[in-house]
Amino acid sequence: MATVLIEIPGGRDRQHRATLRRAIEKVDGPVRIASAYVTDTALLSGLKGRDLRLLTHISRRDIVSGATRPESLIELINAGVLCRYLIEEPKLHAKVYIFGLEDAVVTSANLTNKALNENLEVGVRLSGVDITELVTWFDMLWNIAEELDSELAAVWLKETEEERNQFSSLEKANNKRPKLSTRKTKNLEHFLEGTGRVFVCNTNRKSSLNDEKSMHDRGYATAWEKFNYPTHMNRVEAGDTIYMYAKRKGIVGVGRAKGPVEKFESGARNRVVAEGKREWRIPTEWLAWNGDRPFRWNSPNATFFDISAAKYDSLRKGLKKHFSEIR
Repeated sequence: MATVLIEIPGGRDRQHRATLRRAIEKVDGPVRIASAYVTDTALLSGLKGRDLRLLTHISRRDIVSGATRPESLIELINAGVLCRYLIEEPKLHAKVYIFGLEDAVVTSANLTNKALNENLEVGVRLSGVDITELVTWFDMLWNIAEELDSELAAVWLKETEEERNQFSSLEKANNKRPKLSTRKTKNLEHFLEGTGRVFVCNTNRKSSLNDEKSMHDRGYATAWEKFNYPTHMNRVEAGDTIYMYAKRKGIVGVGRAKGPVEKFESGARNRVVAEGKREWRIPTEWLAWNGDRPFRWNSPNATFFDISAAKYDSLRKGLKKHFSEIR
């Protein structure tokens, strides 16, 4: 039987880690793992006395970049995992987990923290079927691979220490640079050069983080009666700019109005907040939203207001610069 393992954006239950751990604990025979990179140790922790075989590929580049961590290999070896490595080309790039003779997972997920905890991975579990070909393939490579002990892994750490430090510094510097442009960011740059009206909407963070999240996720700039300057909200037309202000934080997002204001009474279907005061909202396409890097600014005591006037020129210029840079 074949079962698909899929990790999705925002998914809380990691299918790969849970499935692999259960299979390891259940099987009586050997566990064979082929993984191009290794940084995770938790999957194989607490399994002393088991026949655990880990096959990987080692290169200086992978150690320097952190794709494989000798520290993790040392920890696994000390925990009783038998480790072997291939060092010649062609590179071992497979990710295969074999449990006994009738259960295996073939997947995109390496034995790494990123793969098992964060990445969008997909794999197929083959259970109750003949997996002889996979076992034969693994054992063939295992027999030509070199044995790895903790002493040799420690030598790799020492030999690459200077390069690893240099790479780490380079990576930190690179993380401070803007992300690569996307179609959305190019649209944002073009949009911010437009001449339409510009508004600020309060995200209602002071009262409810859920309201702010709902506005973001559902694509609405929203206000609830009674609020200051309702006439400003009535001015909005498709194509106008809407900035989102989070109380005591600053402006966290910017979007393009997709149409004029919509108004919904309490209990109406599809409200951002199901019950409560009359809801006003502008359907909005968010072009940038970053709560960790807000544009620092203290808003007047208003829920939704127009900043198109000349007196707000410096504010609008600052916002354009800020959101163009953070992407």
